[in-house]
This record gives sequence, structure tokens and C-alpha cells, in this order.
Amino acid sequence: MRTLYSRRNALITQRSITIKDEHGQIAYLITGDRGKQQDVLTVFSIHGEILAQIKQKNFGIFPRFDLYQGNQHVGSLRRYYGIGREILFVKGLNWLILGNIFTFNYKIYHAKTCLMTISEVKLTKGKYLEFWFKEINDEPIGLCLAAILDHWAQKNIKQKQKKLSGQHLSAWS
Repeated sequence: MRTLYSRRNALITQRSITIKDEHGQIAYLITGDRGKQQDVLTVFSIHGEILAQIKQKNFGIFPRFDLYQGNQHVGSLRRYYGIGREILFVKGLNWLILGNIFTFNYKIYHAKTCLMTISEVKLTKGKYLEFWFKEINDEPIGLCLAAILDHWAQKNIKQKQKKLSGQHLSAWS
């Protein structure tokens, strides 16, 4: 079992992100783009080895992503829209993702076993995402999924803010 951390907005605002362990040591580097068709996020070890990738295969209402561990395709993720509460399934890995896009709290299961949790926490240096993993081998794929979940969460927040500011302006028009 291990806990890792990333600055709260780093997964969405930067092209290169460091993931640190509970001692502040860099454990992984994530690079790439997200949000457009054919975008790829890559998780590297601290030695520069590619550990996992998530590639966006299509764009639209129900985007699909393929997951790779090393060079091997291990699963795919497709988003279906809900009302805040999300239930996602990672085909190939048989992982179930349960969470809330607004509070950014997620749990990832395989059968009845919790493999990973994601939550927003406040530390002395600001807001962070905390990732808890049952197995170290699941960390690279789990971080790929977390980056996509964070992208969706930030996109929904921006849309909600835009909608609210539009309503505010129209009330004064």
C-alpha cells in the first residue's frame, strides 16, 4: 500500500506533472495532452521508462480512451454522463470506478477489492490530490485514469462557472 500526491490543478494545467510519495520524493512523471482526439498521456518512471499510457481514441459526447501498460493494450474507458455521480467501467481490466465529479472523490474496484482511492486534500502547501493504492503495480494505470477524471472534473467546473456567469449577466441585461 502506498499514498502518492500531486498538486490539485497540476494534472489539468501543466503538460508535465510530478507525482510524489508521502516523503516528498518524485515517484512518477506524467506528460502529454488531453482533451482532443489522438491525445496521449504517458506515465514515466523516475528512470525515464514508459510505464503506462492513455490515448484518446475518439472525441464527442461519449469519448473513448485506450489504456496501455508498457506497449500492451490492457483496457479501454468510455465516459457516460450522469448527474454528478459517476460510474465508469474499464473494459479489459474489469475495474469499476465510482465517484463524484464535483467533490473529486473516487474509488476504483476490481470485484470487491478497492484498488485505489482519489481524494482532494488540503496540506500545508495548498490543495493536493491524494492517491492511495493497494498495489504498486496498479499505480501507473491508476494515475492515467486520475488524469482523465481530473480533466473531466475541471471541464465541468468551467462549464458550470460559465453558465452561472451567463445567468448573472442576463439577469442585469
